[in-house]
Amino acid sequence: MAKARARSGNVPFTATSFVGRRQQRKEIRERLSAGRLVSLIGPGGVGKTRLALQFADEMNHLFENGVYFVELASVSDGGDVPAAVIHALGIADQSNRDATAKLIDYLRDREILLILDNCEHVLAGAALVIHEVLRHAPSARILVTTRTSLTVTEELLYPVPPLTVPDDAEQVSLEALAQFESIRLLEERAVAASPGFALGEHNAAAAARLCIQLEGIPLAIELAVARMRILSLDQILDRLSDRFGLLTIGSRSAAPRQQTLRSLVDWSFDLCTEAERRLWARLSVFAGSFDLTAAEGVCGDDGGPTLDLLSSLVNQSVLNVEDQESSRRFRMLETIRAYGAEVLELTDGSARFRVRHRQYFLDVVKDLERSWSGPAQAASAKWMRVERENLRAAFEAAAAGGDYQLELVAGLRYRWYADGYIAEGRTWADEALGAPEGERAPTAARAKALWVAARVSLLQGDQEAAAQRLDECEALATRLHLADAAAQCRGLRGLAAQLRGDLAEAEGHFEVALPELAEVDETPEWLMTSFEYAVTLSLAGRSDDSLAVSTAALAVCHRRNELWARSYLKWSQGLDHWLRGDCTAAQTAAVDALRDHRDFDPSLGTALMTELLAWIAGSTGQCERAAQLLGASRSLWQRTGTELVAFGPKLTGYHSACLAQLEQTMPSRALTNAMQAGAKRSPTGIIAYALAEQVAESAPEGESPVLTSRQQEIAALISKGLTSPQIAAALVISARTVESHIDNIMTRLGFGSRSQIASWYIAQSL
Repeated sequence: MAKARARSGNVPFTATSFVGRRQQRKEIRERLSAGRLVSLIGPGGVGKTRLALQFADEMNHLFENGVYFVELASVSDGGDVPAAVIHALGIADQSNRDATAKLIDYLRDREILLILDNCEHVLAGAALVIHEVLRHAPSARILVTTRTSLTVTEELLYPVPPLTVPDDAEQVSLEALAQFESIRLLEERAVAASPGFALGEHNAAAAARLCIQLEGIPLAIELAVARMRILSLDQILDRLSDRFGLLTIGSRSAAPRQQTLRSLVDWSFDLCTEAERRLWARLSVFAGSFDLTAAEGVCGDDGGPTLDLLSSLVNQSVLNVEDQESSRRFRMLETIRAYGAEVLELTDGSARFRVRHRQYFLDVVKDLERSWSGPAQAASAKWMRVERENLRAAFEAAAAGGDYQLELVAGLRYRWYADGYIAEGRTWADEALGAPEGERAPTAARAKALWVAARVSLLQGDQEAAAQRLDECEALATRLHLADAAAQCRGLRGLAAQLRGDLAEAEGHFEVALPELAEVDETPEWLMTSFEYAVTLSLAGRSDDSLAVSTAALAVCHRRNELWARSYLKWSQGLDHWLRGDCTAAQTAAVDALRDHRDFDPSLGTALMTELLAWIAGSTGQCERAAQLLGASRSLWQRTGTELVAFGPKLTGYHSACLAQLEQTMPSRALTNAMQAGAKRSPTGIIAYALAEQVAESAPEGESPVLTSRQQEIAALISKGLTSPQIAAALVISARTVESHIDNIMTRLGFGSRSQIASWYIAQSL
């Protein structure tokens, strides 16, 4: 029997058990089988998100390319929906193309389930993205949670009802209560909140009345149960009766359920201490999740017990806790966060704490910037990924084009071009630098943002935009006597010339820039300029000079335990060895480079290193490996959103020569299959294959490679000699889907033909 497909995607694990909803899950699956877009609609707190997460967990193994969860609650502009989806999918697209176009290119041939959560405040933007995905990505399906319909033609609505509740609290026996989902939820959460709690004859009627009055809304039940450490069920009922007239009449009133939920949040807020209320309101300035250090830095008073107050808010279900490896982060439900934001506004504290939020994140970014060329690079890159929502919130809350935005853009430059988020960096830089001309203050912050934007543009292949940024930066450097900005511009002029193929001009700029950068103590940029100079010298045939430059820079990297620039410098040495015909030394350097680079998100560096390994394999007669690596590099270039052609005619020529050689030495079908096998690998799988390592998606040594049950079926039919159309007819699926499965089988097994699949299946059956 085939093993189940491994969990794939980004759906978060939930810390608590899921109660009930069996019928709803079945009906949602039926709707998703009948159509490609299903919207879970209902009031806030009814459990749409939790239901979607449970459904995603159960459906994960059915989608070849996984299930992905996209949280939209913190997206304030409908135009940012495509970027949020791209981020959730992990698409490190560094191009300047339209975000929706990038998304469509990625999803076009993938079998995937997208879950877009909390769409109601960005309906128009979400609807546009969904329409394009449904139109251009035929194997993608979408599940949406929203309070209102998207009003998209393809949409199948599924109203999410509250949990089931008894009709009459007095007429239901204790045994019969177990059939109601709301009672089961209350009991499970009550036992967790108050270990001595037990549902019995003495409190069964009170439990039933509470669930009825809360209308079976899961969030309302959870918030009420959080008080059971200090209140009995009867006491909670008394307070509900006193405080919430709307709540007691429930669904039979004309009041919307959201107002009912708000009443419960009012009540929960009133039961907090003054210090807890104050922290609740202050924490609303965070977007997405946050950690303890950030909470203390932004919201804490000097010497204030922020940790104790956070613990109290967690206990009262005001905050949720998320485990992330060795740390924990906190997150507010959007209803709770929005309530806190209103309170903060009423107390005239909103502006003050938003400023504190902005300053905290800028201070951390500046600290990471100063310490970048050191051992904490990978941790710094991870922090910038995790805090993306807070960093964006800080950026948007600052004055457009002001020094804060400019400093943040410059400080995050290693997120842009070290960790693979060049397109995001270009967007932020264009926003910050695009203020009306009369508002462009000639400051050092603007000069720094200009040269950062120039590098980002060059890595996208946009020479014209880079030249404009450098012209303005040089003018500011002269006006303000900024030696560091002038040195950066000189180095970037060299990079621009190198990428255009003008090696002589590039050499001239680099020769001047390197001592200038050293003089102003710009070590990270000095290291990258050394890399770019070394590559230029190698391409010009000056191998000894190239190795001297890269060796000097590598010595600095080793002293500082720096990984990112080191990986590029090793790549430059690998390229030089290969150009001189020393493939053994080239292989060693290229593999070392990729090992150093793997701590960062797969980006253009990963693509460059995979390219070089493909050229080396081609030069040593490893045609199958070279073809797979070329296919893998093509996939990585598409992921980054840029192309090898942006990095100059020389590198493009090496790629073309390698491909031409393979076309002459390999049968056409074998070459195509090998390249497809490489392209089908995940970024992690590509890196492992390039390093000749075993990975989870490959079979453990000594065991048969894992296929899904569907792939096993298709392999069996291939072994019987059936064609793709015949297999499609037998399994009642499309021929295109069959071909996709066959490609995946070849990737998993490392095969290049259907006959190999047939032989493998027959051998497994003996």
